[in-house]
Amino acid sequence: MISYRVKGQGYSLDFHTHPQYEIFLFHGGDCRFLVGDQIYYLQPGDLLMMDGMTVHRAYVLGDKDAYERSIVHFDSEWILPLLKDLKIDYLLKFFTENRNGLIRTFQKKDEIQIENMIENMNDLDLLDQSDTNEAKRKLAMAQLLLLIDSSTHRIVDKGQTFIDEKTQIAQRVAAFLFEHYRESFSIEDVANALNMSKSYLSHAFKEITGQTIMSYAMGYRLSQASVALMMQPKKSIKEISRECGFESDAHFSRYFKQNLGVTPSNYRKNKTMIVEKGE
Repeated sequence: MISYRVKGQGYSLDFHTHPQYEIFLFHGGDCRFLVGDQIYYLQPGDLLMMDGMTVHRAYVLGDKDAYERSIVHFDSEWILPLLKDLKIDYLLKFFTENRNGLIRTFQKKDEIQIENMIENMNDLDLLDQSDTNEAKRKLAMAQLLLLIDSSTHRIVDKGQTFIDEKTQIAQRVAAFLFEHYRESFSIEDVANALNMSKSYLSHAFKEITGQTIMSYAMGYRLSQASVALMMQPKKSIKEISRECGFESDAHFSRYFKQNLGVTPSNYRKNKTMIVEKGE
């Protein structure tokens, strides 16, 4: 899936995951991008390479329409045979670097070349599914990965850049939530665990992420549950509800439908049909 120069924000989930690898090229707007417990302050031209299954979301400040990015989603198994033949399958290892807080930056001429290549891939994506066009898509994907590798100007370790106090607090809270989301906890529990004032903790977290601590936790639980419904078809909805930290089956079903518009069972059925059709 190619999304070239998309503006605005339209996710069905605040947090989301997907089995495909993702290349995310940021063009403009005021955006804090959250990947796992890492918080990125993106600048135009920054590029993230994500494995997709690490939960992520964009927090857009100010004018939502100014948020602009290009995105490439692809299945690693789709491109792996070609990369192995070319002896460049090591390029896929880059899609786990976001877990360590790494951002790729490029000189302007290389950024433009990457963007032009994504635009060309977007055009290829509109063609029919003939073997010839599929070969073109795979070759274009391999070329894009090679270009990203060879033209990277810097790989910035986010941890070595300046992070203000409130961002540090938000990341500590996020780390706590990701570790304990299966459990029942209150804001008081988070504050006690981090040895901080509840009011300051809550204020700092919302300022940085745009959400309250508990709504952030619930969004994360929902994203994990939606993935489990799709990826673990033999596991019961009751088990998934419990494992993802919901207080009851009824609460899980109600919250799920309220946010995604369908019941957990219908979501699972619809997603399973999409996977089986290869869509």
